[in-house]
Amino acid sequence: MSTALPTSYGLHVYPLARAWKMGASKWTVDQRIQFANDIDRNLMAVDGSTNGKKSDKGLDEWMPPNAAYGCEYAARYLTVARDYALSVTTGDLHSASLACGLDPATTKEK
Repeated sequence: MSTALPTSYGLHVYPLARAWKMGASKWTVDQRIQFANDIDRNLMAVDGSTNGKKSDKGLDEWMPPNAAYGCEYAARYLTVARDYALSVTTGDLHSASLACGLDPATTKEK
């Protein structure tokens, strides 16, 4: 039996590759570094399996396995997008609405 603690990985709530496609490609190097290392908003400690399953997926493709955390996670994703002026897809908004128990038909991009 191992006494080692499980390894934690930094899961980017708003993935780096998606951020690049949604606006980060126009950022300075310093802005990209800040985003990639933002432990207050965009980084979460998770196990390697969860990190691998999420990969570079947004809300439209991946939600946390614990559905009870889905709304909080979606809100965090959308907050990161807002704070960094990154685009979100209609699918992201739809998934966030469902996770928070809202009618997706009433959720619109602004």
